[in-house]
Amino acid sequence: MKNAVFLVGLFVLSLASPLMTTASADTHDDDGMGVLHTAVNPANNNTYHLLTASSWEDAASYARSLDGFLVTVNDEQENTWLFETFASWDNQSRHLWTGLSDHDSGDYRWHDGTPFLYRNWGEDQPSEGGDEDYVHIASTNMGNIDPGTWNDLENDPQYFPVYGVVEIGPGADYALRFDGESDHVIFDHDDNLDMTNVTHLELSAWVHPYSLDTNQFVMMKGDYGWGLYLNNDRVAFSSEYSLARHPVSNGTVEVDEWSFIQVMVVVGQGYSFFINGVDAGTVIDADAAVPLGDFGSNDCYENERSCDELYVGRMGAGCDCNYFEGVLDNITVRIGSNASDVQTVLQLDFPEGEGAETSDASGSNVGEIDGADWVMPDGSIVAQAVELFIGEGYELEYAAEGDTLLFFVEVEEYTRSLFWYSYSLKFGEFEEMTEYTVYALSGEIPDEWNHDTESYGEFGFLYESWSMPSEGVMWFTMVLHSDVEDLYIELDADVADPPPTLDDMTELMESIPVTNQEVTQDSFTSGDFNANYYYVNVTEPLADLRIRTYDGRGNVNIGLSFYSPPVPEEVWWGEMDGAGEEPGLSKTESVAWSTNPGNNEEVHLFDVEPGLYYITAYSFRNARGFTIVADFVYPPENVEPDDAITLTPGVEYGLLSGYTGLNQYFKVEVPQGTERLVVDLNDGAGEASLYMRLDQAPTTSTYEHHSTAQGPSDRIAFNDPTPGWWYILLTTKSAFTGVNIIAEFEDRFVWDYDGTPIELYNDEPLDGISVAKGGEVNFFAELEEPGNMLWLETYGGSGNIMLTIEGRQYELEFTEGDGRPGPGFGVETVPREVELMSSKDGTNHQISLEFPLNGRFDITMDGLSDAEEISILVRWDESDFPVEPVEPIEPVDPEDVQTCRERAEEVFADTDLNDDGLVDRRELDMADIPAEDIASADLNDDGLLEYREVLQTLCDCEVELMEAFDAFSSGGDSASLKILESHDWANAYDFKSVNVDKDDEIDDEELDLLLVLCETTFDAFDGDGDGVPDEEDAFPDDPKETKDTDGDGVGDNADIVASVSNDIIYASAGVLLLVLAGLLLGFLRSSRGSGEEDMWDGQDSMSEAMFSDQTDEAYQKEAVDIPGAISLPETSLVASDVGAELTSGAGESTLAFPQPPPAELMGMVLDGLETVEYPTGSGQIWTRFSPDDDWQMKP
Repeated sequence: MKNAVFLVGLFVLSLASPLMTTASADTHDDDGMGVLHTAVNPANNNTYHLLTASSWEDAASYARSLDGFLVTVNDEQENTWLFETFASWDNQSRHLWTGLSDHDSGDYRWHDGTPFLYRNWGEDQPSEGGDEDYVHIASTNMGNIDPGTWNDLENDPQYFPVYGVVEIGPGADYALRFDGESDHVIFDHDDNLDMTNVTHLELSAWVHPYSLDTNQFVMMKGDYGWGLYLNNDRVAFSSEYSLARHPVSNGTVEVDEWSFIQVMVVVGQGYSFFINGVDAGTVIDADAAVPLGDFGSNDCYENERSCDELYVGRMGAGCDCNYFEGVLDNITVRIGSNASDVQTVLQLDFPEGEGAETSDASGSNVGEIDGADWVMPDGSIVAQAVELFIGEGYELEYAAEGDTLLFFVEVEEYTRSLFWYSYSLKFGEFEEMTEYTVYALSGEIPDEWNHDTESYGEFGFLYESWSMPSEGVMWFTMVLHSDVEDLYIELDADVADPPPTLDDMTELMESIPVTNQEVTQDSFTSGDFNANYYYVNVTEPLADLRIRTYDGRGNVNIGLSFYSPPVPEEVWWGEMDGAGEEPGLSKTESVAWSTNPGNNEEVHLFDVEPGLYYITAYSFRNARGFTIVADFVYPPENVEPDDAITLTPGVEYGLLSGYTGLNQYFKVEVPQGTERLVVDLNDGAGEASLYMRLDQAPTTSTYEHHSTAQGPSDRIAFNDPTPGWWYILLTTKSAFTGVNIIAEFEDRFVWDYDGTPIELYNDEPLDGISVAKGGEVNFFAELEEPGNMLWLETYGGSGNIMLTIEGRQYELEFTEGDGRPGPGFGVETVPREVELMSSKDGTNHQISLEFPLNGRFDITMDGLSDAEEISILVRWDESDFPVEPVEPIEPVDPEDVQTCRERAEEVFADTDLNDDGLVDRRELDMADIPAEDIASADLNDDGLLEYREVLQTLCDCEVELMEAFDAFSSGGDSASLKILESHDWANAYDFKSVNVDKDDEIDDEELDLLLVLCETTFDAFDGDGDGVPDEEDAFPDDPKETKDTDGDGVGDNADIVASVSNDIIYASAGVLLLVLAGLLLGFLRSSRGSGEEDMWDGQDSMSEAMFSDQTDEAYQKEAVDIPGAISLPETSLVASDVGAELTSGAGESTLAFPQPPPAELMGMVLDGLETVEYPTGSGQIWTRFSPDDDWQMKP
């Protein structure tokens, strides 16, 4: 007793001043240890024993003797229960050993092998000093270590006793998770798995499937051998090659739940299935068999593979398919030759928890794990968790492909942003870059199925950020897709300053205005703004919490959040409003802002839970005399169809608020003879939708009429409603507030359209539109000023339509200063044509057009089917930029567009100031033409421009196309195909070939294509276009003639003999004519006085004289001098000679003795010699050096 009193006093002294204590704690040998107290934890029904004081190792050894382990603390609740149950048991403070230690591996692990995840370290712990490898729960204050938190100690501390706590149980239970794509485990054949002569077979497993939409094998032996699998949600047994003939259970398993499945096979009798121990069906089959798995698939046969392995998590060797997706555990195979002789031959419990191999219970069968992950039964991964600290780097020296790494970080209160950076510049032999995926989740361990974010690290690098992360632990699971070496990880955070305390804030009570508020320099000041802080204590759920400010002077802004006073800087980080949301509305988010000019501000939070909500009213200058008030909107009671509120026709009901997931029901009774029913939403802000159905409550997928227009002003209207109760669903995908609903009966509305375009006005819907299939309805809107956005939408009704909107929008181009303020800086408004089309399904369409220019926008509604009762709405706002209105473009008269020739004439006339036909350097300088343009036009590089050079430049196909297109399109994006084809082009263009959309318009993209394809065929230096430059063309204005070989002024193509002057030919012809005339005269004289009968004989004699070989010598002619003609040499022309020249042999033309050309005959000078062909067409070429020489035949 004395000894006990002494020890207690020593223990108290050690707590007060550990450094002054040198006494030893109670120590016991393992044999002398015992149990002081036993308790059952109601949360998990596990039994715990409090041991006598000892070292950690002795307590761990004694725990194993009790079939347990030193306690594993899984969560805060268990830690609290342990502390309250054992730390002060029997009114004595006791430090408690846990099962956590880093003695063996350097990494903390629990005694039973459970991964170290939950932690509750005391401040600045673990200190890891010296041999401090074992963790205990402090029972009292130890300096800055609070009771109930953890501290690390050496194995056998000497300054106070520590008591072990044992948790009875089998220890950590591991399982394997398969991805359904390639993960599996393969065991080599074992004689115990030989089913020869087996008559009874039992297969079982615990399965946790992630999906149930295909065949998923738990196991299969060999090549189409025996096996157990899931056929969708039913259990099946592999009894033969064809899966379609496999026996299947009647009962089913559930997705994402653990199920114990079992099949019992009796050869020749049938198959019995069990799920969770319950009979799931029996298949009677006299041919029931246990296939051995030696089917002989082609792959096995051709590759000489045995294919006798046991596969887990996929089909067998004969098919690389039907992988399991989910978690498997406790797989058992039992066989026997009769019902009383069934024995276990394979038991897979996956006890290792790590590594790439797993063994069966006997240790004789070792399986190779291919890709499957080690997990706990709840699916959480088995990995050593590494804590990351903000601003501190962590370096992983090496990890292998397929490894799963686990990290976590403590996220502080008021953390606005969290950032992840990781990189690795090393990879195996420069062949494979480092790749990995990081899953993140707050509060629990993520995986590929359950996570907040999924980020992919490629080439070793990864950056990710999270906005407003939840306070507490954020977990990161990293899956490696390649070996990783020297992976560096660092986290950073943006943490706001702590807000004022509640004592420094003003509490807002429900609907009680707080007046005369001021935000000045005397208020709370932070950086660039001054602020007042308020809070609201919400004690019961609300549909809508609204904060408003109004009245007063200056400019106040407000923010509302639930976790802490919102910080104004968050507005600029995108925390204010989502895209398209009404200002101040925040769906079900955690913060909302209102930053209107002046003091009229309003913010909302929806679906509000009880708690404190904070308001920041701030100003960048001052705000005085404003009022702030908090309004509560309580959840509606009409959230079920049976509680639908009855609407009185013509009477508004409101004000209504709603948010995502909240449905509100109304109903209205329609009497007989009602011509038209209208249900309308008015006022308010946000986004709402309406659905209606007769006699039954509608849903968002089942309804008779609906309206899902943007904004809160939805409307449903239709003729001849069926009498009865019409139910109305009011819901939203976002949030709305301040909305009124009304149901009204009206006179019948008949849509009458005469084809004239209907003008639509800003934010004024037009209802009841009908359009037939193939028909169209035309509308237009006139904008007086340029806008920032224009929205066109249709909603309600039935059928299928398509919308088209055409008009002009503007782009802003910075001038001179390249977009930077300074000298010459400016902004130019550039208009361009725009055409947008909607989809073609249904009647709910929306088109958004940025930067609409002032002017007319044409809108077409095309009926793709018969459609009716459609509403159309167009809205626009004013531009945020100082954009001046642009005058409408008048249609271009095609005759006003110059051809490139006309343009060249105009340009040259304007530039050639002295009209000398050349543009010199002085004229070029005065015209202020860029040097590069002059260089490209000066084709002969003489420094002067002549007209033909300007013409050639402006009639280049690209220049001609672009200038004419700009003129026809008036600077827009398209021009009429018909007008373009009618233009007088200098080059040839195929416009139809580039009009790919067949819209009878050539747009910018089609023009670009034509510019690539065009070819300049125009040549300003070939005036007649015959392909011969004017300088080389004897007839530059005649496309049919290019040469005048004989120089007689007649082109070769029109010349009688190209090489002989026409004067000579005409003179020679005259001489020949005179000779023939003389012959005729002589003949007439010789025959004068003869009788009539001799006339024809004389004619025959004439013929003989001219053509016969026996011509009489009397018929000789003397040379005749022809006045005015070239004198011929004196030669005698004998008829016989003429005849000999004309005929020879068989009538072939020949010249036995070629006669030279007359000396007077002129030829062409070729190669320094006068040359002529004589006679023409004979092929005989004659030459001479000068006119005084004789003609010589060219050899």
